[in-house]
Order: sequence, then structure tokens, then C-alpha cells
Amino acid sequence: MNKLIVNITILILLFLNVKEGYAQCFNCSSQYPAATQTTTSTSLVNVSTCMWGGDYAVFDVTAGETYTWTTCANGAYDTQLTLFQGASCGGTDLDDNDDDCGLQSTITWTATFTGQVSVLVSEYNCVSNS
Repeated sequence: MNKLIVNITILILLFLNVKEGYAQCFNCSSQYPAATQTTTSTSLVNVSTCMWGGDYAVFDVTAGETYTWTTCANGAYDTQLTLFQGASCGGTDLDDNDDDCGLQSTITWTATFTGQVSVLVSEYNCVSNS
């Protein structure tokens, strides 16, 4: 009985490691759009209709506000999203997602600070691509 519990626990830990390895990307190529994005809208705002895998956008955020970044309306390629703290891509990883809606991704995050975050769009598996 104890051996079965140990095997199940190991299987769960392996699954968590696989998820983390595939959704968290650091293939930062260039900032697009070039300007920092700011919004006070309570509905989704289109930042770009065409981002390449490896592009990242920078956003101003306010502590306590909830933000959603999604590629779910666009099926151009299998996306992954990674949210970083700060204006430069590849900083502290705050959240990541792969395949939330089919092959597309969504991050919903409540800001714990006022400042800037970067959202990296990658093609599966952490690929920069046009």
C-alpha cells in the first residue's frame, strides 16, 4: 500500500515539472509594439493583430488590478505566453501558460505591485518564429 502512494506522488511531481518546462520561455527577440502599453479598460483591448514568436510587449500595471493577456482569438500558430516582472523580457517569471484554449494561451494575473511587466509570445516549444 505505501509503495503505491509513493509511485503516485512521484508521477504527480514529474507532471508538474513537465508543465513548468514547456510553458516558461526565455526566447526574447524584440519588443513589439515598441511603445509601453497602458489601459484602464475593463474589457479586452487589442494590442496587436500580428506578433512573431519571440516578440514581447511591455505593459504598465497597477497593484490590485487584474489583467488578462490572450491569443485565444487568433489561431495562427500554437502559442505560449510568459509574464515577466519589469520592462525587459526575461526577468522574474510571474506566470506562464500553454494551451489554455486549444493551442492558444491565456494569462489572467492580479498585479501585486505598480510598475511594468513584459509579456512574451512564443511559438510552441519556446520558438521564435515569424
